[in-house]
Amino acid sequence: MSRHGIDVSGVKEFDGLTTRFRISYRGDSRKLELVQRGQRLKPYDIQSSIRIIHLGPVFMEVGFDTLNYARRHSEFLSLDLQGLLRTTGQDRVVRLVRRSIDPFLSKCNLVKATEEEARVMAPAATVVATARRLLHKGAQYVIITRGRSGSLLVKKDGSAFHIPSVPESEVVDPTGAGDIFIGSWLAAFSSVRDAFWAGAVGAAFASLSVRGIGASKFRFARRELFRRASWVYKNSRLVSG
Repeated sequence: MSRHGIDVSGVKEFDGLTTRFRISYRGDSRKLELVQRGQRLKPYDIQSSIRIIHLGPVFMEVGFDTLNYARRHSEFLSLDLQGLLRTTGQDRVVRLVRRSIDPFLSKCNLVKATEEEARVMAPAATVVATARRLLHKGAQYVIITRGRSGSLLVKKDGSAFHIPSVPESEVVDPTGAGDIFIGSWLAAFSSVRDAFWAGAVGAAFASLSVRGIGASKFRFARRELFRRASWVYKNSRLVSG
């Protein structure tokens, strides 16, 4: 990454193993088995405020100390719910449980979740109503990803937008598509401050990422990314519910 001009000076290495899963896919569903639980992350000194921080725990690595530190040192704080809701039994299979995480929901500007994760935290009659329940905790935006069914972007004013997924016939590995969606959403939003366009970029980037494995997920023409983003933008729509 550094050879491509990405600043990795803030990356910190730990002794020991990080969190690892065994992932198996069946159609559009997947099963996660916990192989190794990683260390709990601790904040470290940041010299100045950072424009955007994204908290993306995968299995309970982020606690309230890191949350509070990230909030103090960022202009915009983003959160993926997944790692805060996961647990396992004796079979090591990962399941979702509802937990008391209101401090996370109230201190973040953006909350991202899959539809299953969102319904565990805020059950409601419709996915739009679920997103609005999450917004009531304090965030400005909620994004709910729904696989091939696209995603839902809901703003603090209650407006909700369906963002379609880009049809992709060359699916090799869907792992990480949701992380890529939110990462590219944040990068685009940081540049243009347009949540709707950022959603289109996120959907486009996610669709390209499933065509490869590892670093090859990021090898594509910039022109193709924005061609897809334009298609998503034109085909998105306001929804009720």
